[in-house]
Amino acid sequence: MANQYFENFPTTQYKLSNGKWITIKDFFRKSKIDQAALNNVIDYEYYELTDGERPDVVATKLYGNGDLHWTLLLVNDMESYFDWHKDTQTFEVYLKQKFPGQWLTFTNASDMITTTEAGVSEKFLLGEKITAGDGNTGHVTKCQPTYKRIGVESLTEFTAGDTITGDISGKTATVLNAINQIDGISYYEDTTGLRKNNFASGFTSVTHWQDEFDRNETKRLIKIIRPTYIRKVVQEFDRIMST
Repeated sequence: MANQYFENFPTTQYKLSNGKWITIKDFFRKSKIDQAALNNVIDYEYYELTDGERPDVVATKLYGNGDLHWTLLLVNDMESYFDWHKDTQTFEVYLKQKFPGQWLTFTNASDMITTTEAGVSEKFLLGEKITAGDGNTGHVTKCQPTYKRIGVESLTEFTAGDTITGDISGKTATVLNAINQIDGISYYEDTTGLRKNNFASGFTSVTHWQDEFDRNETKRLIKIIRPTYIRKVVQEFDRIMST
């Protein structure tokens, strides 16, 4: 029943977890939905996704029509298919792409950013090549003075104790610790859920991996339209789209 107006929707490219690109309907970009109007006819339930359940699979299970997968994203305020819960394999690929390389941490923020007596700022620069004493090289991808660290990508990993030098900035510093970026600290949190960027008594560190995992898990429980109301909701959506 949704196919009648799906024909006029624009399309977009979507990358599957296996790397293949497919063409899908982009109903988000076409419309601005009157949520208040839809809420008047929607009766919600909640559904917990199992690992790997795609929107079309859930729509088929609930409504007997995989084409109605768009309703799941619509009522959960998801702007695209990338907002959907990621299965284990997709999640790991996503993390490798978002947090590539290492964090090189220093003893003090001044190790990575120094202001000379002449007022000149010496610091590691984004994109510059750094070289360790053993000849290992990499490129700076992130600079985070708050956490006293820089992000780097290299073919061979740096290690604690390496003295690195920037080829453009000329900045030199000794690495206190070197870890994979995904294992780096995202924030500090206390038992009430209060977050800080810097460590404080009573706060524990939360890694990027844990932060991303928690965010992904919140997407496992989704709102769904009760199957008995789905036809009415689609009709209302069709009316809104036609005005």
